[in-house]
Amino acid sequence: MINGPKKLRELLAGSGLIWGPGVYDGISARIAMEFAFPVLYMTGAGTSASRLGMADLGLATASDMVANARSIAQLVDVPLLADADNGYGGVLNVVHTVHQFEMSGAAGIHIEDQVSPKRCGHLDGKVVIPRQEFKERIAAAVKERWNPEFVIVARTDARAPHGFEEAYSRIEDAFENGVDMGFLEAPQSMAEIEMIATRCSGPMLLNMATGGKTPSLDVKTIEDLGFKMAVWPGACMIPAALGIRRSLEVLRSQGTDKEVVQAAPREFFRWMGLEELETLEERYRFQ
Repeated sequence: MINGPKKLRELLAGSGLIWGPGVYDGISARIAMEFAFPVLYMTGAGTSASRLGMADLGLATASDMVANARSIAQLVDVPLLADADNGYGGVLNVVHTVHQFEMSGAAGIHIEDQVSPKRCGHLDGKVVIPRQEFKERIAAAVKERWNPEFVIVARTDARAPHGFEEAYSRIEDAFENGVDMGFLEAPQSMAEIEMIATRCSGPMLLNMATGGKTPSLDVKTIEDLGFKMAVWPGACMIPAALGIRRSLEVLRSQGTDKEVVQAAPREFFRWMGLEELETLEERYRFQ
């Protein structure tokens, strides 16, 4: 397992955009590694969907999220940024959450200001905690982490219920309290995206939830705007779900899946590290 926090710090200190897809389980993480993204993102929506079969409405617990981060982090060779929702309670809960994610092997987390139960940042009906309470939680997360290299990202969902200026002010509060990166969720226009990039006083993450409330941009445009990190949370989970639906439709209608299952078991297992595991096994096969 790599030293994720140290590697992510090195990337943050360098030039250029840090970007990558959202992964949600071992399959998506293994496949994503083949494409040499500089960072991977553990999506909360994908975790809720893959582990619980539920929509992202605050049903996944801290234990669910940390366990998923641990499973993914031990597989990947790049830093993993994980969704830690709202920290799962007050200041003490947030500190405990930070410590649990530190032990998981993740490189960092983002913590948001939604109330419990939270909901996906691109759904309607979000409610956020008071600004002062968010400041306290972020300050605690930053100051009480065990590893000073562990990256803390402050996410605000205040844009929808309270408007852009309130969301911007919350990000600035977070930077004043030592957070490593800001994340203003779900800007609703190109003008708002540009304001995030130009007005915020520290490095910013842009969430490209394709089909959500934020206009979709490509890597070059995001980098040119001045963002430090960008993630595409649906890049694996939504195409995977569509592929499963298509395969099962064919199986149900035709009575066979040979039209859609176009890789043999060994090829699939190769994607999952078969050759590496066989080499390890052979190393200790004494004659």
